[in-house]
Amino acid sequence: MPILDTDILISFLRNKSPAVQYITELTKKKQSLKTTIFNVAELYSGVYLSSNIAREIRILEAFIKTLEVLGFESESSIVYGQISADLQKRGNPIGVMDELIGSIVIQNDETLITANIKHFKEIPHLNYQNWKLNK
Repeated sequence: MPILDTDILISFLRNKSPAVQYITELTKKKQSLKTTIFNVAELYSGVYLSSNIAREIRILEAFIKTLEVLGFESESSIVYGQISADLQKRGNPIGVMDELIGSIVIQNDETLITANIKHFKEIPHLNYQNWKLNK
């Protein structure tokens, strides 16, 4: 089952295609919609930057109830350590949040659905798919 990254979730919440089409296709195929706790944190960060925080929180919390949110387990912390150290050694850190998201995806042996290929392609052994190319 795919794990949805923050970019596709934001586009879906803003009712933008092809995110709506992509997520609609997943639900038609009876695939559960998954994301990570760190993607949810990024969504909340955006909400608190909005001009109508109370309204945006209601919308976000209703949406989150439709998702399976994967947490950060002890196994994920090991994977995160490996990812972060590897990227630092190569002089190519991509940011803690993306490294944490990648560690959960790898630990759960899933595929990340994202258009943020620039960052995620740097993580070895991470399966990802660019949702913007699947129009």
